Amino acid sequence: MRLTRLSNISLAKAISLAVLTALAVAVAIGFLADFPTNATAFNAGGSDGVARHVPIPAQYTAQCSNGIAVPNPVSNPGLVADCAALLASKDTLEGTTGNLNWSVDVVISDWNGITVGNNQVAKLEWSNYAPPLSGEIPSELGNLANLTHLNLGRNQLTGEIPVELGNLANLMHLELMVNQLTGTTPSELGNLDNIRVLHLADNQLTGEVPTELGNLANLSELWLNSNQLTGAIPTELGNLNNLDHLDLSNNRLTGTIPLELSHLSNLQGLFLNNNQLTGVIPVELGNLSNLDHLDLSNNQLTGVIPPELGNFSRYWELRLNGNRLTGCIPESLRSPLGDVEIELIGLPICAATAADRIAALETQIAEQASVIAALQAQLAEHASRLAALERASAPVPPPPTATATATPSPTPTSVPGASGDNACIERLPGNGRVSETWNDDCRSANAPDDGNAYYARFYTFTLVAAADVTITLTAAKPPYIYLLEGVGRDGDVVHNAGNSSQTSQTISASLQAGSYTIEASTWNPNVTGDFTLTLDTGQ
Repeated sequence: MRLTRLSNISLAKAISLAVLTALAVAVAIGFLADFPTNATAFNAGGSDGVARHVPIPAQYTAQCSNGIAVPNPVSNPGLVADCAALLASKDTLEGTTGNLNWSVDVVISDWNGITVGNNQVAKLEWSNYAPPLSGEIPSELGNLANLTHLNLGRNQLTGEIPVELGNLANLMHLELMVNQLTGTTPSELGNLDNIRVLHLADNQLTGEVPTELGNLANLSELWLNSNQLTGAIPTELGNLNNLDHLDLSNNRLTGTIPLELSHLSNLQGLFLNNNQLTGVIPVELGNLSNLDHLDLSNNQLTGVIPPELGNFSRYWELRLNGNRLTGCIPESLRSPLGDVEIELIGLPICAATAADRIAALETQIAEQASVIAALQAQLAEHASRLAALERASAPVPPPPTATATATPSPTPTSVPGASGDNACIERLPGNGRVSETWNDDCRSANAPDDGNAYYARFYTFTLVAAADVTITLTAAKPPYIYLLEGVGRDGDVVHNAGNSSQTSQTISASLQAGSYTIEASTWNPNVTGDFTLTLDTGQ
């Protein structure tokens, strides 16, 4: 009995909870269904300062509250409202293609082209898909209050751009390019305070460029090219301080190029080509130091080409042909224009001024001085090599005519050495023989200067008369001998011998009376070890 009572109580609670939930859903549905109809208008600027929401039939709100398209509909009224707006838009947007899967039986985050963020629709992007959308842009899309990206470019959409898109206060990207849109550009788009990219190119838009677009302080890219726009370029576009790309080309714009465009300090690309613009090219455009693309071709511009356009060298593209320009082409624009563009313009290059000629001569002098310095360095290097070759191939003296002996010296006499150590240079003993060790205290004076250390010892001797001498240097690793004139390491080399494969080297020469120095060195750098040096005068 107790178990039955508990079951009945649980059942009653469950029924009550179900009824309350159903009532809550019904209330939410009624609220969402009535809200768009009751909220008839709000102040969003535009030509009359007012932009209106489009009422959404209650049936779409009810369908989106089924718990499938929008999970937890009571907790997500904003997403339910977005779902209803998209369902109301579906038939108009897709036209005859039927390629959108927007359905109450599919969760909204899986709908084609839809991205959900923060429990509302954040992006609607359907561009360059096959088959393309072929309907019109529904005004109901203006109800997607948290939309940041609307990209319907590269479809086959027709009709006009709804003024209700001006309601999308959070929109950062509006891309409707490459469609078949007609009508004027809505001035209400000037309400999009957060817009970064406005891309309406390659349509059939008519009318003037709205002055209200000058209110878009965060705009970085404005593409209105390849339409049928008429009238003058609004001076208000000069207020777009963050603009880096402005393309109004391939329209029917008239009037002059506004001086205010020179205020766009961040502008990198300015395209006004293929219009009907008149007047002169403003010299103030030379202030646009970040500009790398400037195309003013195929208009009706007159006057001379301002040399100020050459104030900077960032040009990747500069086009001025197809106008009624007179005078000559400034020398400063020869490089950015290029030969083909210069030929199309059909004007001669301006004669250089005295200042231009002086500057050009200074540049040439500096270039020639650099070339001369390089040639001098090469000449000095060749002279050094020639001197070394001459020393190595010095002629052999005539045969000796007198007996020569090495001056004996029982105790070697030291003289200043190569590295500050007096032991590096010694008198050769009277017997003409010495056994010693190479170490890093003494360095060669004649080995190649390639940044390495070639160890050496220096031994002096004196011939009292001309004589035939034989100098032999033997070591465990290949050695090298230099015979120098005079006492010390700095004398001219009169003979040398050495190669990389033999451990014993010999110099045989006929020498005149006088003082000489033998440099006993190493063939390879950083080689230490014992060696034996012998001087034989034939006596």
